[in-house]
Amino acid sequence: MKLIRVRALIRKETRQMLRDKSTLTLGVLLPMMLLLLFGFGLSVDVKGVHVTLARDNSSPVARDLYMNLKLSPYYFTPTIADSWHDAEAMLRSGETKAIVRVDKDDGIQIIVNGRDSNTARIMLRYLEGAVSLWSSATTQPLITAESRVWYNSALESRYFLVPGVTVLIMTLIGTLLTALVMAREWERGTYEALAATPVSRFEILIGKIVPYFALGMVGLSLCLATSAWVFDVPMRGSLALITAGSAIYLLVSLGIGLFISAVVKKQFKAGQIALIFSLLPTMMLSGFVFDLRSVPVVAYYIAHALPATWYVDMLQTLFLVGNIWLPTVRDMLVLSAFAVLLMGLAISNIRKALE
Repeated sequence: MKLIRVRALIRKETRQMLRDKSTLTLGVLLPMMLLLLFGFGLSVDVKGVHVTLARDNSSPVARDLYMNLKLSPYYFTPTIADSWHDAEAMLRSGETKAIVRVDKDDGIQIIVNGRDSNTARIMLRYLEGAVSLWSSATTQPLITAESRVWYNSALESRYFLVPGVTVLIMTLIGTLLTALVMAREWERGTYEALAATPVSRFEILIGKIVPYFALGMVGLSLCLATSAWVFDVPMRGSLALITAGSAIYLLVSLGIGLFISAVVKKQFKAGQIALIFSLLPTMMLSGFVFDLRSVPVVAYYIAHALPATWYVDMLQTLFLVGNIWLPTVRDMLVLSAFAVLLMGLAISNIRKALE
């Protein structure tokens, strides 16, 4: 490898990347749109729940419970129904999501709409917590239970969604953009000129990687800045570890994209393959939206065969928990193995011959 040839290839690829408006749009504007969309628009938190208090009598217990639900920290929107039948009709019609029934003997029953099982479980826990707080304040028991939530005490879903979106953005920049690089040159007929030069396959690989690696690190900087200053996501781990792990995963994504680009010589096919085999599995199976412990066993092991799963685990650990060395080093070693494997596949499929 000669440094002068590598510098020339990097300069050529950088100029081509900067001239291509679609590359800058996909590499800078789209990641910011995704980050803002997922941060502000997507949430698994349950807030503003419409709850109906069904009272069989107008006892002080029912009135006091209604006021506690209204002032509860769980963000309820309570209404009152004077009979069980009225409350049941509201639940069937969708006007309310849950019923808290106070019977004639001041007993309390909680009924939730279970069409969305995840929302139903969250609502049930919220209502049980609100009733428990009200009960402890009125009956004054001798023993009370105090619950604490570690690592995400505010129970904000954006605290784990935003690091997950960072994984999606790094995959988008690393895989989708580089999957089109060599395929675009084959379609435009410029690869023949490159193949006629004395550059080696390794020099071609380095020339393609460096500009997009720099673009990916710019995207990472935007993600980290937005996470801290816009969404107030805590960063309890080391910034150096987050950057190092992200750089390793970016090399993995670049390896996937270059491997696809070296094998497929059409941009449309390369883009479709990158979406199906990289971007979609990252969204569905990496664990940044769905907890992998609740998926079937086969899907669990398939997910752990994807590099994005290990990167999500590393980011969520470093962001929310801190510098926990055993899982962090494990995830980095796995990602490094993926990087070496995929870069080897990419360089072995780069051809200097034109047939």
